[in-house]
Amino acid sequence: MARMSRREMTELAADREKSAARSDAAALDGDRAAADPANSPTHRAQAKAAAGFARQHAQDYREEAAALREGRIPGQDW
Repeated sequence: MARMSRREMTELAADREKSAARSDAAALDGDRAAADPANSPTHRAQAKAAAGFARQHAQDYREEAAALREGRIPGQDW
């Protein structure tokens, strides 16, 4: 497989940053649902868990973006 060009890596890094922003928004939405007393305890617990997953995804996307901006392929630099 051909190595990605610097331009492709930059574009993919920008896409990963957009994905991180969407995950941040999802985490905030989960926080709101988890804090809403109108929701059932099960719904609130699930929303809290989903918010945590979304935060982890955002962090992962940002780490991938950083690697791409540095010219590294995420997961292939070990």
